[in-house]
Amino acid sequence: MKFKYIILVLLLAAADFSYACDICGCANSGAYFGLLPQSNKSLIGVRYQRLNFVTHPDSKVLRTEENFNVAELYARFFPIKRVQVMAFLPYRTDQQVTSADVKKQNGFGDATILANYNVLNTLMDKENSGAFTHTLMVGGGVKLPTGKFKFDENNPLQVANANFQLGTGSTDFILNAFYTINKGDWGLATNVSRKFNTTNSEDYKFGNQLFGTIDLYKSFRIGKGEVSLTPSVGIYAENAEHGTQHGQVLDLTGGRLLNGSAGVTLFTNRWTLGVNGQTPLAQSSSSGHVGVKNRLLVQLGILF
Repeated sequence: MKFKYIILVLLLAAADFSYACDICGCANSGAYFGLLPQSNKSLIGVRYQRLNFVTHPDSKVLRTEENFNVAELYARFFPIKRVQVMAFLPYRTDQQVTSADVKKQNGFGDATILANYNVLNTLMDKENSGAFTHTLMVGGGVKLPTGKFKFDENNPLQVANANFQLGTGSTDFILNAFYTINKGDWGLATNVSRKFNTTNSEDYKFGNQLFGTIDLYKSFRIGKGEVSLTPSVGIYAENAEHGTQHGQVLDLTGGRLLNGSAGVTLFTNRWTLGVNGQTPLAQSSSSGHVGVKNRLLVQLGILF
């Protein structure tokens, strides 16, 4: 009997120590865009992301694995000259595996809408054209609480992790900037996004986040030049501040992540297909209790 009580205490401890990681799960949806054609054509497509995390990897009792599979419908269009609007609607299938059980959930996540103004585009402004071409877009948007958030850390039937939710339950605001520079078939694409999170109806607030990407790429023309194959390498970084619950700072939330990325994208006049993988180079999430594993992104877009 004493052994059973020990096991029960350990399982309860596992629930208490499944810390929310603001870099994991629902908090980072839509953070990575991949390479998109820098034309003024509208685009609609689908993309798939797989993200994996492990908590307490060295413990047989406390170890938790979380897998997030996100299928996302996305679109880009230009309502007026120089203004680009992007929208993302994810559908999530998530799984959490502990030593005690397996929890699953699926449903729509949080939708995101972004609007960016094309401040600089030497392809459009012929008088500024030269050996290098530049594109700079700045703007922002909103993430809507369309995904379900129901978190009660005292309910043993629920996941004791605010990040293992379909959404954050909050309306959040985003500022972003995209810059690309090209010379011939070579190019460098950068993106910086800042996300400001608000407190949801359950008095939980995810920490504000900062994302950044740099991708170096080269295009290889195929056939008569109507098709191009573009491999890329780069880095992806994100930083999340501490979250709060009932006004109290949660010290074991937030963190930093630096990923190396590599991918290849096929472009035509009518469609684009891309695959990108990421692997952690350095990380510190939830005071080291959460480990980020490899990521995968596949996306298909139709231009019109």
